[in-house]
Parts: sequence; structure tokens; C-alpha cells
Amino acid sequence: MNLNPTFGIIGILYAVFVIAVAVLVVYALVLAIIFLRLRIAELKRAARSEDG
Repeated sequence: MNLNPTFGIIGILYAVFVIAVAVLVVYALVLAIIFLRLRIAELKRAARSEDG
């Protein structure tokens, strides 16, 4: 099984690209979850202050 060296380089670059995209997606999800939790807490605080 003799593979072309250019295929190996492209494969490595593709793997690095896929890993980078996956890391960015996870990072975006974490930021979205943190933002939504803060926003929900803010809305709950605002609803409590209006009731009082």
C-alpha cells in the first residue's frame, strides 16, 4: 500500500482544519450557554423587581 506523499500532507491539513472547526463549535456552544444562563437570570431578576 503505497500512498502519495501529497495525499498525506492534505490529509494532515484536513484533520487540523476539522479539529479547529470542532473546537470553535464547542467554544461557541459554551459561550451561548453562558450567555443564555446570564440572560435568564437577568430576566428573572427583572420579573421579581416588577412584582415587588
